[in-house]
Amino acid sequence: RAFYQRAAADSRDPALRALFSRFALMEGEHMETLSRRHHIDAPAPSKAMRVEVAAVFAEIENRPQDADNLFRIAIGLEERAMRFFESRAERPALGDETRRLFRELANEEREHAALLATEFARWRDGSGRFAGDPFAAPARAEATLNAAALLLAGQDPQRLALEAADGETLDYAALRDRVARAGALLRERGIGPGQRVAIKLADGIDWVVAFLGAVWCGGIAVGVNPRVPVADWQYILDEAGFGVIVAEGVEDTPSPWRERVLLRADWRAAVARSAPMAAQPMAEDAPAFWCHSSGTSGKPKAVVHAQRSVRRIEQVSREGLGLVAGDRVFASSKLFFAYPQTNSFLAGLKLGATVLLDPQWPTAASLAASVAQLRPTVLLSVPSLYRNLLHAGLAPDIARAGVRLCVAAGEALPASLRDEWKRQTGLTILNGYGASETLVLVMLDRGDGHGFAPSPGVEVEPAQTVAAGLPTRLLIRAPTLALGYLDRPQAQSDAFRDGAFCPADLFVREAPEAGGGWRFAGREDSLVKIHGRWVNLVELEERLSLRAPGIAEAAAVCVPDGDGVDAVAFFYVAADVANAVTTGAALQAGAEALPPHQRPRWLHAVDSLPRTATGKVLRRKLQEMHRARE
Repeated sequence: RAFYQRAAADSRDPALRALFSRFALMEGEHMETLSRRHHIDAPAPSKAMRVEVAAVFAEIENRPQDADNLFRIAIGLEERAMRFFESRAERPALGDETRRLFRELANEEREHAALLATEFARWRDGSGRFAGDPFAAPARAEATLNAAALLLAGQDPQRLALEAADGETLDYAALRDRVARAGALLRERGIGPGQRVAIKLADGIDWVVAFLGAVWCGGIAVGVNPRVPVADWQYILDEAGFGVIVAEGVEDTPSPWRERVLLRADWRAAVARSAPMAAQPMAEDAPAFWCHSSGTSGKPKAVVHAQRSVRRIEQVSREGLGLVAGDRVFASSKLFFAYPQTNSFLAGLKLGATVLLDPQWPTAASLAASVAQLRPTVLLSVPSLYRNLLHAGLAPDIARAGVRLCVAAGEALPASLRDEWKRQTGLTILNGYGASETLVLVMLDRGDGHGFAPSPGVEVEPAQTVAAGLPTRLLIRAPTLALGYLDRPQAQSDAFRDGAFCPADLFVREAPEAGGGWRFAGREDSLVKIHGRWVNLVELEERLSLRAPGIAEAAAVCVPDGDGVDAVAFFYVAADVANAVTTGAALQAGAEALPPHQRPRWLHAVDSLPRTATGKVLRRKLQEMHRARE
């Protein structure tokens, strides 16, 4: 796999780069299958791998100027692996099961070598792309569209499309022109159908133009956290093999990708010099953009979305949230995150609203200042920021700035938080549930006591039959459903079922007299057994926070005690440091009043809870913090 990744990264031929990227994904799928089948952890691909080393190992002469030679090396590697397993199968004194296993592995490598030989022949006669690409668009598609062009079609040219915190604005006519020029620039740099463009910038007009420009020319746009940790960035680079990266700097980007970086100032100047191009028609199921999952349970997964996803991207915003063309929409979370990318940026443009952009990383103070400056009518944020605004005494300023609608998503919204927000601002927080895999908020809770109900255009049903009052996973069908995950066959089969998305989150159906909606019950890993009885960690967090009002935020995790028996560790942040002792005492009293199986074994005061860049609590990090303290 390391060879395939390096061959893709080093190749100057876009078609060859795409081909070896697919080979790398194919090998990744094989590694995942073997890891699951044999209960082992496969090693990460070597960052030190070089093509010339692979050539030596494959016993093939390295010819850097010969594109065909990469195929010969690839086939040589697969054949050497095949011979390795065949020779092991012939060793004496092997049991029948071990011999059968070696022969099975040899056959798999033989199949890979044959597949590569077939693709080599297709490459040489020019008959098409890699046949095994799960997200390849049909060769002859009757229905075509371009997602970027569709987003900008039919809008009032003079209406304000974008307004940035630095004062720069673009109306819809100017935005369309700049996107067409960006598409032409990317096309000149080799970006076409299937080629990936990373946008590693702070939020702003350049981010929007680069994203839409990539889609406009038929490429795949990938928003990347500009603060992504170096290890995760390397992981994304290896997986994606970007043809162009638009970024603020090159310091954390190694070769050969460093040579593909366009710095923001250079990007903007080059776009201005380019002549606009017509949007590239694409098959409806051709990939248009990726968004990465937040990575709370491991490495981020690339979620692949099709061109067709924008056909009804605005339906939930229009019919469920009540957004209109005259709205000014602002999201506190950054655009690389699916929640603001969909519900502010994409849906906002499709509706003809004004999308407000701020490069700052949000805090309560910066959010309040941005709202005062930009004067949004719709605010999309996360519960932790709404909580911080309340504790900082800044919540009333949000309503005074002209916000008419507050939306929360990304994590659980406690009822106590929503009630206090209503008391201080007069505004009800509309609570949404969505995912990177569905883009839109597929369920909405309006605070009427009925729980979550399916959003307009979305169908929701339980994934399995359970007794009343018990939690279940859901099957969610939405017109914006992703094509799937890149290089994650096991996760794909678990999460995408029969044309529906099945998240790992759990929900409980409310009784008919309570409205019959759905109540969030945490993720599968938040429902744990303590002393033989089920404990919902999300409900435990809310219950203890209510008993100790001095808690600003809290999170519970399941960890083993010294004897290996599971118990609960409760982490909390005191709202007022001066009263931290009083808060701790109230929490201790509240914990002791709980039934033994719900009672936390440990109470940990912390300065802040570890979160992802998108605001979700990193529970695995809390488990590490607990182990370090005990």
